[in-house]
Amino acid sequence: MDNIITNQQKRKHITYFGGCWSTNIGNAFIDLGSIQSLKMACPDAVVHFTSEMPKWFFYSSRKKFRHSFELVSAIESDYVVVSGMLLCDEFIKLYEPAISALIKKNTKFIINGGGGAKYTQKEIKNFRSFLKRNPPYAFISRDEISFKNYKDLAKHSYNGIDCGFFVSDYFKPAKLNLSEFVVFNFDQSKFYKFLKSVKNKLLFKRFKAQMPKIRNKIIIRTHHSCWKNIPRSHFVKPNTLISDIPDDYLNLYANTKATYSDRVHACVATLVFNHPAMLFSQTQRAYLFKKIGADTIKERLTYPNKKKILEEKQKHLEFLSHILR
Repeated sequence: MDNIITNQQKRKHITYFGGCWSTNIGNAFIDLGSIQSLKMACPDAVVHFTSEMPKWFFYSSRKKFRHSFELVSAIESDYVVVSGMLLCDEFIKLYEPAISALIKKNTKFIINGGGGAKYTQKEIKNFRSFLKRNPPYAFISRDEISFKNYKDLAKHSYNGIDCGFFVSDYFKPAKLNLSEFVVFNFDQSKFYKFLKSVKNKLLFKRFKAQMPKIRNKIIIRTHHSCWKNIPRSHFVKPNTLISDIPDDYLNLYANTKATYSDRVHACVATLVFNHPAMLFSQTQRAYLFKKIGADTIKERLTYPNKKKILEEKQKHLEFLSHILR
């Protein structure tokens, strides 16, 4: 028994800080992929998962968010890890006290596959200041721009990939008893208005060229939020999925013939399960696709570069393994 306790104490303990799945199920793809990457890089580690949602809930409800209890500050760990769209002002405002408290307790702060929200000069300046106050043990970006902006502020830095690309190592999809289908996932834009704008005439033309391929297939419509005030328009089309668990979405993206979406992580999940996707958005967060050879995704239906994805995942894991061991 004493040997078991000693071995348990020697194992690395990692607190993963994520969540907010109900507001955007794409966060789950990032979280599950990041946790999987940590387990693959350091198989003996104990990973504790706690949510950012409790404090964000107070904040979004315009309550006194300082009254929210933060479990992340109480868990004893060697490392605290965050992933995704966190290099932004909102993360600083909500979570700096917890991160600072953990660093003071000698918990090592790791950003695993981090990216910005808007990529403005103001956002970059503010987050650089945050990292100077709270130096990370390791900074792993999910796009090259983020790497260039923050690589000098961590003890270890690496130009990595989005952790959503590890979700295929976590999730084994079911076989579906369905005819061939495509997924339409549009939450953030009025789809046809977006396509028909002057700026997107070529995109509209390319989308119309897809119609013969789509016409003979089932269209399944997904929406990534089951949070309050879901638009009425989300309920009017047939074959619509709105769910609170990632498995429902991943089973669809893993079996689709193609995904057309204005959500970055609907496209990430589709590509990593070896299917093509097309992104209808001008978001700067799409920089993350360049690293895995899918930088045409905002222009046309793009097929995954399987070799490139595998290579980048392997290099990302090797770096993680080095800093955790």
